[in-house]
Order: sequence, then C-alpha cells, then structure tokens
Amino acid sequence: MKKRRSVRRDVTKERTAEEKEKEKEKEKEKDRERSRDKEKSKAAEEKKVSKNDKEKSKALEEKKAEKVLNNIILNSSEKTDQNNSIILPLDNSSKDLNQYSSVHINKTELLDLLKCPLCKGYYRTPYTINECMHTFCKSCIYIYFSSSNQREQCPVCTTKIGGRPMDSLIFDNYLDSLLNILFPQFEEIDKINRQKLYKTYRDAGSPLPGDEEEAKLLMPNTKIYIMPENKNENKFNGSYLVPKNFDISSIKDIIIQKSKEEGLEKDLEKELIGVKFKDNEILNNYTMDVIDNQYGFDQDKNIFYYYIKKKEKE
Repeated sequence: MKKRRSVRRDVTKERTAEEKEKEKEKEKEKDRERSRDKEKSKAAEEKKVSKNDKEKSKALEEKKAEKVLNNIILNSSEKTDQNNSIILPLDNSSKDLNQYSSVHINKTELLDLLKCPLCKGYYRTPYTINECMHTFCKSCIYIYFSSSNQREQCPVCTTKIGGRPMDSLIFDNYLDSLLNILFPQFEEIDKINRQKLYKTYRDAGSPLPGDEEEAKLLMPNTKIYIMPENKNENKFNGSYLVPKNFDISSIKDIIIQKSKEEGLEKDLEKELIGVKFKDNEILNNYTMDVIDNQYGFDQDKNIFYYYIKKKEKE
C-alpha cells in the first residue's frame, strides 16, 4: 500500500515538473514574441522617422532652391553686369550686392539650358528619359514617340530605349517648379491656350477629356416642363431635368415617344410639332443654354408649350 502511495507521489511530482517546464517554455515563447513585436515596432518607427526626415529634408531643399531662384533677376539691369550675366547671390542676408560673394551666370547660357531640343522653346511640362537623362516637353516627346520611325531611341543621343519608350519617361518635378518660378506668366498663357483648344474641339463636336465647360453642359441641372399649348387637349405633359446642351429637337423626340407610349398619337411627325417658350417659336437647334441667354429662364418654372400643326393636304 505504502509503495503504491509512493509511486503515485513520484508520478504526481513528475507531472508537476513537466507542467512547470511547459509553463516556463510558454513564458519564454511569449517573451520572444514580445521581443519580436518590439523590434518590429521599433523598426517601423525608425522607418517612419526616416521617411519623415527625408520628406522634411526634401521640402527644406526645395524651399532653399526656390529662395535662391527667386534671386535670379532675368529682366532687371540693376543686377546684371556688362557681360549680360545674371548675378546669383550666395548670401541672402544683405541687400547690397557688393557686400557679399555672388556667382555670375550668363543669361543666354542659362536660358539655353531650359529649352527643349525638339521644339527649341522653353520646357512645358518637362519629361526626362530615364536611360540617358535627356529632357523634353511632354507634348514634344509624346509626338516624337508616336510618329517617328526611330521611336525606340532618344532623339538627342540615340540611346536605345526599347519597344515601350513611353515607360522610360519620368516627369521632372524640380525642373517644372524652376520654370514656374522663372516664368510665372506661362501658367496664365497655358490656361488661355487650353481654353481655346477645348473650345475648338467642343465647337467641332469632338470635346476633349478635361473640358470643364463641356462637363457643365452635360450635367442635368435645368428643370423644364413640357405641356400642350391648349390645356384642354388630352395630350402628353411632364417635367424633366436636362443638361444645358439639350435642344428643342430632343424635346420633340420626347413628345413623340411619350405620345406613342400613352396611346395619344401613333404617327406623330417631328415636322408637325411646334414648340414655344415665352410665346416665342423656338428652332430645333436651340439648346437650353442658348434659350436661357436669349429669353432668360425663370427660377421656378421653365415651361415649353407644344402644339401639333395640321398636316397639309397633298
């Protein structure tokens, strides 16, 4: 009996020792996991700090560059010498150019560095070929790669680019910023030229993507009512939200379609429909925008009255 009890105690002790050992291993594993998590957290924090430092450093460099570039006087004779050089100050703390060191840059040479090799004009939205670092206007290099028989190489140094030359282009943000500082008038000129281009294509019936005026014309923001001129007649009437380029011909299409659906007029012809706005007969090609400018829309209701002309006997 005593032996059995002794064996049981020994077994219990062994189990307790094993359980303790397992618990110790679990604790160690938890410690290792906590340690790994701390390392990961620390690495992520260092990466975040490093990224923030880089961004701050980049922003600081850009500010410094802008500060320096703002000191380049392209059109002032007061800060240029007899050799047509631009005076670029190295110390911005003094207003007197004679009191500190400066760098003299030939104006012509500087401006030549800012010209596209293809169009010979100043860069507009500069893009650089990654393989050789030659830079061009975006439109110039895109046209070249789209039309040239030697599109697989740089147009300046003939470096081989490959079968997908567009993929080698990188937008030169720094150079673009520099040009905007040196030539602030370009932004307004570009804006005017864009509007002219959009209008040309819009008037031709082929609007370009990004045309804000076309987007406004396509936006349904004008509520109109279509009603028969003779209110006692059993004819179609309804209200619609239409865009500004919606015309009278489209109103007539609605009248024909709805009249058929409601069984009012089966063979209604567009030529027999007359449409009036404020007692004025309106032509087919008049849009909501034109009618608004000519007759003025009301804030609450814009009612277009229609009537059916009598078909002439043959």
